[in-house]
Amino acid sequence: MSPPKLFLGRCFFMTTLSWRSPKLTTRTVTLAAMLIALQTVLSKISFGSDNLVKFGLGFMGTTLIGYFLGPWLGGVALVIGDLIKNTLFSTGSTFFVGFTFSAFITGLIAGAFLYQQKVTWQRLAVYQFVQIFVSNIFFNTLWIHLMYQAPIWELLSVRGPKNLIMWPIEAAISFLILRAVSRLDSRLMH
Repeated sequence: MSPPKLFLGRCFFMTTLSWRSPKLTTRTVTLAAMLIALQTVLSKISFGSDNLVKFGLGFMGTTLIGYFLGPWLGGVALVIGDLIKNTLFSTGSTFFVGFTFSAFITGLIAGAFLYQQKVTWQRLAVYQFVQIFVSNIFFNTLWIHLMYQAPIWELLSVRGPKNLIMWPIEAAISFLILRAVSRLDSRLMH
């Protein structure tokens, strides 16, 4: 009987996640710029109430950035996008470097799960869950707590259920978008 995969020196996540990004070419930089612009525009569009559930479209740009740019370039692209949104398109909110760190982690997660990977609903469901838990629930809640001294458990009691509601919706929309885009991928990248 062979030992489990975990003990062979290669854990489950190392074989199912991609830790590479594409070469830095003119085409890649141009694509990154277009995806940053798309993500910036989409992040400004939202529906719903700030007090209840607010549905934003920025996750679609993040998904595309991860799919095309991988973890490292995806992280850098989202940092650049965050800096653009907080300088050129600022709505008067306070800049906090923690959210820029969250942007990098978001790109890292998106790229690790989506770059050069087969598009399946299971992959998108797990990706969105990890993304929402790590970036939205953990880090962004921590940054809000540090900035405004809001009680962490009260923040989690509002942000947790909201993100739990958004998880399947974002996973389904991301799956539909990436399934359509994956058909065009060979034309765009080659």
